[in-house]
Amino acid sequence: MTSGLLTIKSARAVTAGYGTHGEPFGRLVPTEELVNDIAPKRPGKSPGDGVENVAASFVREKLGIRSVATTHHTDALTAQTLTGGDTSSSRTVFNPDIDAMTTQALRLAVGDYLAHSERAEGGRGSLAGHIHLSWSSDDRQMFALAEARREVGWHTPGLTSLHLLSGCAGMIEALNYAQYLLYHSSARDDEDAVVFVTASNDLSAIAHTRGPAGAPGNEDLDQWLFPAIFGEGAGAIVIGRPDPAGDEWMVQDWAIEPVTEDWRVTMPPEQDIPHMVIRARGVGATYRTNVPLAAQRGLQALGDGSGFGDLHRLCLHESNPRMLTAVATGLGAPEATVHSISATVGTLACVSVFTLLDEALQSHRDIPGAPDGLVCALIGDVAGSVAAGHITLRHQPSTTTPTA
Repeated sequence: MTSGLLTIKSARAVTAGYGTHGEPFGRLVPTEELVNDIAPKRPGKSPGDGVENVAASFVREKLGIRSVATTHHTDALTAQTLTGGDTSSSRTVFNPDIDAMTTQALRLAVGDYLAHSERAEGGRGSLAGHIHLSWSSDDRQMFALAEARREVGWHTPGLTSLHLLSGCAGMIEALNYAQYLLYHSSARDDEDAVVFVTASNDLSAIAHTRGPAGAPGNEDLDQWLFPAIFGEGAGAIVIGRPDPAGDEWMVQDWAIEPVTEDWRVTMPPEQDIPHMVIRARGVGATYRTNVPLAAQRGLQALGDGSGFGDLHRLCLHESNPRMLTAVATGLGAPEATVHSISATVGTLACVSVFTLLDEALQSHRDIPGAPDGLVCALIGDVAGSVAAGHITLRHQPSTTTPTA
């Protein structure tokens, strides 16, 4: 979808235990500790050997992840599971750390938007809607998001709020909803109207899987993949219409397509409700097949031959640092254009694109003469199916003259 109708005004992310903003909310749990808690096993090398423990070195080698971002809340639930053997209590609790991280991310994004648009003293537009992305939901979440808007001073009674049950590629679909809210709702007459898009990845619901499991559960790589590689975080983006004053990122193109030959995800109707099972050995095949195609489409939309001359950042979904490096190398992307933190925090699902955009926008401000193009290539579940796509952005320079 080619469009000059949307701009990203600001983007921020908060990851548990990581960086100045994330440290108060959690810690980075070493892979060795996770694997020791999960106690995964695999068949012995020779017939009759039974099973053997999977060494932490195996996880590091295959996944490239040294640690996983974990909130204090989930950390406590995990310890409770390991100590008491309770494998069900974590499924029905709320995570106050995730709520606080989401509020903090929104506070940062709104603060950036107001500061760069010089609207801190008033004159800002209406809030057209709030879209939230996460792979799980509960009755409390929308109330928590309303509280977050109150805390950042931008609460609108009766606001249109949408919750998209989606993972890594959900941001692309959110652009479609944001465009509708800005151009086909009451906000269509307000040139300064904006839409909030937030996201969270919460492991509380699967904290119980970090406890020792009886065979064959602890022998199945697919069963301990989630707690071994997924981290917790939150993000926020402010989207609006183009500002004549510039200094923002134009959404130049975006598209999303289903992954029709998905080798990694099934939705078996077990336990009375559908749930997703990720087949670990198929993740690499799916990623390496579809992410390069999405990236190439995004680079073509940038309109620069090879696509790298105008490129500031190539934001590849952070599923796995080793796969990411392999795809970037295969595309021929200059090393300086690819940013990654997944080796430190794990993969953050739908929050991944928020961390990538946060870094891309911040670094662009800090690098004089930086190229003005940005491409995101994403893959993951969207409403229960797997999809891949791209977002192409181009920075619009400021048209205002700095005061002396």
